[in-house]
Amino acid sequence: MAASNTFFTNAHDFNIQDAQFITHQTTFVQSPASILEPLEVLHNHRALEASHISKTAASAPKCKPGTRVKAIADLTAWAKELASDPNSSEHSMLWLRGPAGSGKTCIMREVTHNCLKDGLLAGDYFFSTRVPGLDDEAPFVATIVSHLITVMPAFTHTTRETIRNDPTIFEQSLEVQVEKLISRHISSIVSARIIVVDGFDECRDQKQRAHLLRLLYSLVTPPHSFRVIMASRPEYDIRTAFDRPPFKSITKILHLENYETSGEIYQYLSDEFTRICETHPAKQSIPSGWPGQDVLHTLTDKSSGIWVYPSTVIKYVDNPRRHPVQLLEHVLDASSTASSGRPFTELDSLYEIILNPPETDIPLMKRLLHVINQVTHFPLWVRLGQDSALVHQVLLAPNLDDFLFLEKGTTEMTLCDLHSVLSIAEGERPWIYFHHKSLQDYLCSSERAGKLYQRRVETHSDILTMCFRNLELWSHKLTAPNANFQTVDPILYYSCQVWKHLLTVEDCFPPSIRGFDARIAWRCFAFAQAFPPAGDFAEFAAIFHDAVCGEDAECCRCCASFRRMSHYRYSLDDIVRRNLSPMEMLAKFEEECQGLFTPLSMSVNSTTQLDDKGEFSPTTLPNPSSGSRGARNAGGDGPFILESASKTGGTHAPQETGPLPASERPRRWYHALFSCVT
Repeated sequence: MAASNTFFTNAHDFNIQDAQFITHQTTFVQSPASILEPLEVLHNHRALEASHISKTAASAPKCKPGTRVKAIADLTAWAKELASDPNSSEHSMLWLRGPAGSGKTCIMREVTHNCLKDGLLAGDYFFSTRVPGLDDEAPFVATIVSHLITVMPAFTHTTRETIRNDPTIFEQSLEVQVEKLISRHISSIVSARIIVVDGFDECRDQKQRAHLLRLLYSLVTPPHSFRVIMASRPEYDIRTAFDRPPFKSITKILHLENYETSGEIYQYLSDEFTRICETHPAKQSIPSGWPGQDVLHTLTDKSSGIWVYPSTVIKYVDNPRRHPVQLLEHVLDASSTASSGRPFTELDSLYEIILNPPETDIPLMKRLLHVINQVTHFPLWVRLGQDSALVHQVLLAPNLDDFLFLEKGTTEMTLCDLHSVLSIAEGERPWIYFHHKSLQDYLCSSERAGKLYQRRVETHSDILTMCFRNLELWSHKLTAPNANFQTVDPILYYSCQVWKHLLTVEDCFPPSIRGFDARIAWRCFAFAQAFPPAGDFAEFAAIFHDAVCGEDAECCRCCASFRRMSHYRYSLDDIVRRNLSPMEMLAKFEEECQGLFTPLSMSVNSTTQLDDKGEFSPTTLPNPSSGSRGARNAGGDGPFILESASKTGGTHAPQETGPLPASERPRRWYHALFSCVT
């Protein structure tokens, strides 16, 4: 408060003689810390909501009784053992890592409660991006110290004196705070040694996370004897830190996804649906036995061991203003998600945060996610049977780089921040796969994924184009001088197999397909021993012509090369039956199919066909759009029966002959191969 510059305000009727006046201004500065009680200063700088005594903790979801028992027991046992005997293990830190939405926080709250009950808890800090202020490191030390003084009276006095002597301590670095508040008084800390840190990845700033890790390291090494239990998603910087010195040798790592949870999730869903049946206002109209074991198993399977999915389903269905049977139908019917009030709003919000990491090429990330999703779920693997392990080879990060013609390391660098939803090159399953099936559903929904949505046909077109490029690359490799490949490259084999099937997807054809010479694919098919059956190929040739060339007077280069290849299909079948090695197969193909590579004729009516004896004979291949479907089936006993559907998805009755409307495309293979793709 400043003094007034005016003397004798409102004074009158007096005289002052022989006086000297000096104006002096005094400013009074009041320091809040200097007048507050020291523990009040401490409490003003802690983050109460980050602790187990907060309102947030009181209202937070809890582990349902009987669930997550093994994980909770393992963490609690580790804490008890080390708290009683710090030398009982070489590990002074334990990292519980798990995918997003796997229930880590619920588990850590139970562990915190157990440690508190046993007198082992030195402090806890639950980071969160959903509660203001809990995504920052600043209150960390004050919050830990504020708990220590509640369990150790002797520590209270030293803390009060330290803050009284240095009231601005919480404006200083965290290292200084630890030194002055903890290190100098370590002898006062007797039994409470466990520090619980949850949601470490939700401390937003990676530099702060690195800083906190160094701080925690100082707390678990002499002169300190604390032990730390930490839980987080496996973000890149956190994984890297725990995989390198000094943390690698002192940290025990538990993978939450390794704990079996399907039985617990099934029981949780069963109990919750039973509760809804008993308490919902519309309980009289809920069918007996609803929702049934099949639905429970379906929901359990979709959960993939991640609790956020079933809990979100229950939250959505348990609406007293809507009928639960109808709401569950919305959940089960992906096509009605957009108009059902968005049952997965909570889950989608989580994915929106995860799938927008900073400094990431989002379009490239989107492309990779959709390619991985399609490769994973392509029904071809069911058809291949014993070759289904091929998908694992394709989804190795280096192989995916090769398949998509990306620089080495691009896939891993682009996806490095998505380890909470993807597994990338880890452990016994080194291929890339989604932790949670609901993320794949999310990506396939335009309503839910927004800018990350991509139509399935666009993904198919992308994959098909990459197959073209890989087949062209390998055709050049196989015809190079002294080529001698002893094994079939997985990318080549994948390109051969998928190329044949993706071409049958309606409207999947990229513009580049018209100029592609499909004959080079046959050379790759020979080497990879991946020829389609003769009958299948004949049918496919007619389908491809109708879909790509239609009523054009001339076939495109790709279609013409298909017609040329159809003349050799029985010869190719004969080569396949000889049980040759890849290079022998390739040599035999080049020897017996020399005519395959003579100049093409683009005319629709200029061709050569095999007669019923499998011999070449000049003939005319009718234009499928002129009335006849043209090619005959493998047995030569009648025309193809092709099922067609309009571009809008309507299915029509089978037709034996006659042209298809221009707006329609053959769909027999589409229905057979892609009926189970979302």
